Amino acid sequence: MPAAVPALLRPELAPATIKDTRWGGHRLAARLSDEPTTRGAFAGRSIGELWQFSTLPGSESLALGGRGLGDVLGRPLPFLAKLIDTALPLSVQVHPEDRPDPARPGAILPGKEEAWIVLAADPDARLWAGVRPGVSRDDLARAAADGTIVACLEEHVVTPGLVVLVPAGTVHAIGAGILLAEIQQPSDCTYRLYDYDSGRPLHVEAALATLDVAARPQVWRPGDASPHLRGTHVELELLGPGEHRRALAEPTLIVGTRGTASVRADDCEAKLDETQLLLAVRGPLILTIPEAGLVAVGRVHA
Repeated sequence: MPAAVPALLRPELAPATIKDTRWGGHRLAARLSDEPTTRGAFAGRSIGELWQFSTLPGSESLALGGRGLGDVLGRPLPFLAKLIDTALPLSVQVHPEDRPDPARPGAILPGKEEAWIVLAADPDARLWAGVRPGVSRDDLARAAADGTIVACLEEHVVTPGLVVLVPAGTVHAIGAGILLAEIQQPSDCTYRLYDYDSGRPLHVEAALATLDVAARPQVWRPGDASPHLRGTHVELELLGPGEHRRALAEPTLIVGTRGTASVRADDCEAKLDETQLLLAVRGPLILTIPEAGLVAVGRVHA
């Protein structure tokens, strides 16, 4: 990591990281339109995703006044961090596990394990992750064809503070009326099983070959015990009120989930409000979280 890089980085907008989608809501557009430098510029747009920290080619985010994030860090970021806002349900989909890269013998293509931190939700919001007991791969194929596949999935009531870690191979769908932060492996590979007759391409054969009917998410709600989720690659820690100190061995995502926290890393200090993201690149990390506050700290391991 170049020595001149601050220990804490805030996301900066880049055109390629602002994703207008058919299912996008208006929370992110309103947020951008309230910013002094972009006031009114995004009004009325259906922005489904803001890629806050990304070094993926073609969708690289910026830092330090417009420099590419990969250039600032001196290497690719080991994760992709997004804000997602839904006005309509997303497709029923699945992501692959790590697999050999056919174009580069001996190399591995990263899969897409991911985790969601819910920041806001409509009263009737739902998401689906994992297949109901007794449902087979053939059942899913038939249900994808006749449009009943959502009934084959485990339903989860969505409230702010809900955290869901979704292993690769897990069939899932995010419902309407949800604002969430996502941390995932640095991959953009998605296979759609069903998409509400949207006209977008489906990948049913690839999805059926990729999915694992036994895969289940890890789910945490505020107040649950063991606020530490760990998958094959994604690790999330949920921190409540008080002061928390952590050593940093790798880039770390910090998500303001509830309340306004104080964040210090090395010689940098910042306030972290609800729905804001920070990237910590050097420690030690000290978080001071107010009463009733909640912060998510995430990493992705190779």
